[in-house]
Amino acid sequence: MRNENPKNKILILAVTILLLANIAMLAFILFHQERGKKGFHNGKEAMMNEFLQKEIGFDQAQMLRFDTLSKKHHEEIKTIFEEAGKNKENQVRQLAAANFSDSAIDIIARQSSEKQKAVEVSMFRHLRQIRDVCSSAQQPRFDSLVYRVMGRRGEGRKKKGDDARGF
Repeated sequence: MRNENPKNKILILAVTILLLANIAMLAFILFHQERGKKGFHNGKEAMMNEFLQKEIGFDQAQMLRFDTLSKKHHEEIKTIFEEAGKNKENQVRQLAAANFSDSAIDIIARQSSEKQKAVEVSMFRHLRQIRDVCSSAQQPRFDSLVYRVMGRRGEGRKKKGDDARGF
């Protein structure tokens, strides 16, 4: 029995090390996922700030107005996405209750497209609000260049061979 005791200790030690390694790996993955999401949002915001200051010529007062608009827009979009997430479970239940019929699928798809439309409308209204912050001299420049920044929104996800400027 003396021979089994050291084997058990080694086995317990190995299991403990593996458990700690798994916990550490999980924490690492979760930390980097959350950090990546924040980094993406901050990267878009930094890109827009740079665009408005350098390309359009926003002064400090205009940047403060933009920052206020941007925070309000972010909260609006966040609310839309949260509602959409809550509705997904209900939509699947509706589909199941209707035996996944074509008409039920059509209704659910229409509901989803309305949420997407709300996101698009919110984004375009936000652009209009940013444009309204521009002076009359800055507006033509904004109109002619804003598509560049908007085209870069998904630049990290571009496929090989796409134009690097985002348009």
